[in-house]
Amino acid sequence: MPREVEVAIELIGNRARAEVLRALALHGTLTIAELSDLLGATRPAVQGHLRALEGEGLVAADVPPERRQGRRVQWRADRQAVERVGAAFGDYIAGR
Repeated sequence: MPREVEVAIELIGNRARAEVLRALALHGTLTIAELSDLLGATRPAVQGHLRALEGEGLVAADVPPERRQGRRVQWRADRQAVERVGAAFGDYIAGR
């Protein structure tokens, strides 16, 4: 199975992570607090989802990980990466 298909299943197939990506796609950039309020999720849960998504390059922050402590971090979806993973999943399921 191609890695992008695994990413789609593991990360985007998770309902909460899909909602995080959709919120970022709709709103551009959001903080963890804004995402938490918008999605009705706890900040630690949102932070965990963002870390997982960031690890696969699906989201990015305006502050590097080593400098985030105590800072207001803006997160955004990497639309090209999300579309690439989604297309790979669609192709795989369709047998292409």
